[in-house]
Amino acid sequence: MLDAVRIAKALSDPVRYQILLMLARSQKECCPVPGARDQRPGLCNCEIMAELGLIQSRVSYHMKELAEAGLVTEEPRGKWKMYYINQKTLTGFTQLLKSDFNLK
Repeated sequence: MLDAVRIAKALSDPVRYQILLMLARSQKECCPVPGARDQRPGLCNCEIMAELGLIQSRVSYHMKELAEAGLVTEEPRGKWKMYYINQKTLTGFTQLLKSDFNLK
């Protein structure tokens, strides 16, 4: 079951919101691994760090919050992690908001 409050709290931080937008708009994978099973678009720590000017520990903190809210999934890639938007959670959250607030 979705935790709407936890998701809303995760999205309330401007940096995390920006990261989620970056993930939603990502077109290619930054650090592809030959033969890897998952080739969907995503971002690695290095791209988020470069785009937002954050150090690795700050990116890790924000990604932990997004992952715990169920908004992203992560996959280790050597010393980095690849992050992917969890469309199922995001879609469920928007549907829950519509239902809770009687929106069409």
